[in-house]
Amino acid sequence: MAETREHWGSHIGFILAAAGSAIGLGNIWKFPYVAGKNGGAAFILIYLISVFFIGISLVIAEILIGRKSQLNPVGAYRKLLKGHRGWTLVGYLGVFTGFIILSYYNVVAGWSVGYFIEGVRGSVLSFTSSEEAADFFNHQIMNPAWIIGYQAIFSILVLAVVYFGVAGGIERISRILMPVFLGILLILVGWGISLEGSREGLSFLLKPNWESVNGRTVLEALGQAFFSLSLGMGALLTYGSYLNKDDSILSSSIMIAFLDTLIALLAGVAIFTSVFAMGFSPDTGPGLVFCVLPAVFSKMPGGYAFGLLFFLLLTIAALTSAISLLEVITSYFVDEKKWTRHRVVLGAGLIVFLVGIPSALSFGPMRHVTVFKRTFFDFLDFLSSNILLPLGGLLMALFVGWYVKKTSILEEFRKGAGGWVDTHVLHPVKQIRHKTAFLTIGNVWFFVVKYLAPVVILLVFLYSIGILS
Repeated sequence: MAETREHWGSHIGFILAAAGSAIGLGNIWKFPYVAGKNGGAAFILIYLISVFFIGISLVIAEILIGRKSQLNPVGAYRKLLKGHRGWTLVGYLGVFTGFIILSYYNVVAGWSVGYFIEGVRGSVLSFTSSEEAADFFNHQIMNPAWIIGYQAIFSILVLAVVYFGVAGGIERISRILMPVFLGILLILVGWGISLEGSREGLSFLLKPNWESVNGRTVLEALGQAFFSLSLGMGALLTYGSYLNKDDSILSSSIMIAFLDTLIALLAGVAIFTSVFAMGFSPDTGPGLVFCVLPAVFSKMPGGYAFGLLFFLLLTIAALTSAISLLEVITSYFVDEKKWTRHRVVLGAGLIVFLVGIPSALSFGPMRHVTVFKRTFFDFLDFLSSNILLPLGGLLMALFVGWYVKKTSILEEFRKGAGGWVDTHVLHPVKQIRHKTAFLTIGNVWFFVVKYLAPVVILLVFLYSIGILS
């Protein structure tokens, strides 16, 4: 039975949900250690430039495809090019990418849930050293019952939200979780800054060390900007398909990118002020969150409460992103197969969970099982992050820039321009100037998407698969 296509209940609901999609473990878990590895402030400045010139343009492009088609990734490409089979495959690529990422993302997100619950019990916030914290972490992720159990709990949370639909589920929970998320983060930032010795952490974040910058730094910053905004997996396209025609895509995209970047920077402040204040190294790597921070919390004043808030923050970030990934899959089956939302969510959610079990076991019983010399978890992570996401983003930019009529694209871009400035209250001459300025912005955006973005994404892609170094 077909269902009437849903829409967001409000513009702010869309922004919060889309920002929640972009704000995930990459902001809290990956951004700090990548910045730490690449010299702090210098990397962050390059990252900000990348978001402003490339990231926002691609966010606009992906949302625009969704709103113009009012369909899922597969249906969107089919509709906009009237059934061109080759481009329809790009839509399937987006759905497949979302499925693959969600299968192992649930595993890592389960760690966040597990650490929050273990924190309540007091078992992860009483370590005397990072080595002790690392031993605990390695022991837990090798325990099938622990890792699959928390993977299941997190998966159920995601299913429960998407089950109730766009406005009733995703938008409603986003309106609650995003303010809570920001509130917790601001508390952690204030707490971190108040620590004695935190000034060194702020200096690390705010004082550029240009000697540490090289070609690899630039490419990593570009890649982080691309991945942090959840581009190339169909999530923003799907969310854009529920967007009303009178909402401004430009202002929405800027706000989404702003919130995503703000969260990453605030997370960096919260983490690095604490790490430096307690005398730990900022370039620890991927283990920074689970192997170092618990030891940091155990040493700092009020560390128990700080630790609980941090892992709750991490869980919320993971949840808002995972919701968008499941919605990509759900939207496809609702639109293309005419299945009911409830049937899709329960069925797809179960399959995603089962496919994710080998990834969960990659740290324990299946750690010796390899695919192309990588564990199952590492293989799926490499496949999605290094190949599928850049490829999807590259094809999306080429699609918008080269295969859809420019007039059609710019017409969709201009819809909702009044959401940027209320033209009804302007003098007629100022209205003309406003429309001219908006047209100029549209042309600049189109130029970036058509020429600059494909080159940048290609460079990131070549670097991510090891061709450039």
